Amino acid sequence: MTFGKRRPKSSRAQLRPVGPLNIHQGRLAQKRSRLARLGVVAASVLATAALVHGLGPPFTPRVGQRPEREIRVRVDSFQRKDFAKTDNERVAKADKIDPILTNDPAPLRELASELDDLVEAVAAVPKGQGIESLPENIAGAWDALDKSTFEDLRNAADTPDRRVELHRKIASAFAPIARDGILGPVALPRVEESRPTLAIRSPGAPSARTVSRDYVLPERVKRPEGAVARAFAAAFSPPELGRKLFGLVAERLASLPTLRYEEEATVAARAAARARVKDLYETFRQGDVLVAQGQQIQADQLALLRLEHDQALAEATPLDRLRRGGSVLVLVAALFALVGEYVRRHEPRLSADLGRVAAVCGLVVGAVGIARALATQPWDAELIPLGLAAMVLAIAYNAHLALMITFALSLLISFALGGGLGDFLVLMGGTAAGVLLLGQVRTRSKPIKVGAVAALGYFTLTWATGLFADQPPALVFEQAAWRAGWGLMTGFLLGGSLPFVENAFGIVTGISLLELGDITHPLLQELVRRAPGTHNHSVTVGTIAEAATERIGGDALLVRIGAYFHDIGKMMKPHYFVENQSGAVNRHANLAPAMSTLIIIGHVKDGVDLGRQHHLPEPIIDLIEQHHGTTIVEYFYREAARRCDNNPDAGEVMESAFRYPGPRPQSKEAGILMISDAVESASRTLSEPTPGRIEGLVGELIQKRLDDGQFDECGLTLREIAEVRESLIKSLIGIYHGRVKYPEQRTA
Repeated sequence: MTFGKRRPKSSRAQLRPVGPLNIHQGRLAQKRSRLARLGVVAASVLATAALVHGLGPPFTPRVGQRPEREIRVRVDSFQRKDFAKTDNERVAKADKIDPILTNDPAPLRELASELDDLVEAVAAVPKGQGIESLPENIAGAWDALDKSTFEDLRNAADTPDRRVELHRKIASAFAPIARDGILGPVALPRVEESRPTLAIRSPGAPSARTVSRDYVLPERVKRPEGAVARAFAAAFSPPELGRKLFGLVAERLASLPTLRYEEEATVAARAAARARVKDLYETFRQGDVLVAQGQQIQADQLALLRLEHDQALAEATPLDRLRRGGSVLVLVAALFALVGEYVRRHEPRLSADLGRVAAVCGLVVGAVGIARALATQPWDAELIPLGLAAMVLAIAYNAHLALMITFALSLLISFALGGGLGDFLVLMGGTAAGVLLLGQVRTRSKPIKVGAVAALGYFTLTWATGLFADQPPALVFEQAAWRAGWGLMTGFLLGGSLPFVENAFGIVTGISLLELGDITHPLLQELVRRAPGTHNHSVTVGTIAEAATERIGGDALLVRIGAYFHDIGKMMKPHYFVENQSGAVNRHANLAPAMSTLIIIGHVKDGVDLGRQHHLPEPIIDLIEQHHGTTIVEYFYREAARRCDNNPDAGEVMESAFRYPGPRPQSKEAGILMISDAVESASRTLSEPTPGRIEGLVGELIQKRLDDGQFDECGLTLREIAEVRESLIKSLIGIYHGRVKYPEQRTA
């Protein structure tokens, strides 16, 4: 690919001697530029080293891996929260909390009051009368009252004092059951029915009382030998009266539940009990085996290894961090120096441009940073920034530079993530496969195909290194599938980001060039309309220049598309150029040679302005600007010299006034376009374009430009110029080949 940023434009002033002050200023500017580039590289080294170092050694174990040796505790000790023991203890504490119930003794007090009414009614029956003399409402309420109990009650309440005492004894008999309450048949939820004890809150009591569940069950309350029956018996003297009274109220007691379950209070009490239990920890000491040799790491062990790793980081001293940080800085600086020396020797245009240096350094730092961020997840997604960075460099520069930086990035990412030789081989090998296949990007599907090849490389190398390390086949396949998927995704991301890559690096891909070369482009449409001769010339130049560029291995597509646009400036004054002139009209006949020269060389500046107005890529604008270099407009220069010779009063003709402003060609493609443009125009003037004449013309024009120093800055070697010469001769002979002359057609 060709870069968009251009060298400083040469001017005709450069043809004049340069003073010592300008030389000194130029050296200072070069020194400042060099220091700026070194500053960018130094900042990138520090940023990359910080990313590689991170917070310390990386955490590399993953679930399913089999360590080659046993993993032991390196720190003095560390603790892990024992979730199982903690949960069991909290559950046990919560289980000790009884269900909480609220007791409402009002129904029992009402029953005691009815029994008091019975006593008063019995005491009111006159002597000599029996149970049949009780009021109907009393007799109906106490239909279980028999004559024996009636007589005992009348004897116990025959005086007012004894009645008062009897009422007190009744209240005493009801007191225990009123205090503890009676549990209804559905008072407790099913999960609480098996609880042996209950926590009962009585009105006015400071706290709940623990009561046996059996004591408050209705079926236990009404038993003659139960605790309630015994309390009734004990409250009376003689006890037999208490037993008889209990017999009267037993069934009614069982049907009067007074306890209500308090769900919210119970849940809150149990939650408080769980909260009072502190976390329980398991302690591991130095030397304890965490994972045995060859044992697959399980999720629980991975969490344990993570805790041990975090503890080791926390215990690292400043000296330990400084020592590791220094070693990382040296490693990163060495890799940057290695790549920098390669760039200095083989990519001088990159090393001399601050913007390009900053872009490449930013790409490297960004790739390492994104890889470090993505590595926090077990998806092996760190392949994406590496693959994207390598392929972007291959598109923006070349495969050799991309492979060199891929090597450095693979080392840095492997080191940052704690990977071994296997991880480095996977990163380097899979990415290199995609880079080597990339080449020219002329179709939208090319990045996807490259991503597929990289995916195959990642999959194959992951499978091979995983099995070599004796990892479980299932784990190896999963890791290989993930990496292959990310490799394919890299191709899709590259295809979608190509426009942004072109803008960021000032490059133009084959896809963009093919789109520019479409005849429907507004500039080409306008060129056909205004200057059809120039358009025809441009197409021919593109054809012969493309063939010559392919012969030396240059960017042939760029040259062809650049040729289509190289003379678009002529459409501003089309009739001043011979290919657009019709008939015998010559617009230059009445102009001075200097004025004609200004018009002729003005098409370069007009072309650059038109290109920028229509947002042509910088590489195309470079070709427009450089395709004449600083060559001389020879026809008008000689015409001016002739007129000067015929006019003794005329001043000296300055050659610099008849030269194009330049700059000279800065790339091989621009040099080839210059030659192709010159030979195509000159070949049209040949009356008999025989192979010998074409060969002599091409050789003469190339030699003139060699002698004029036009190829000094484009990088073309003499061998390559010879190859270009042979290609141009062959192409022009093909264009001007002899044709069979057909006999004239007879008409009737």
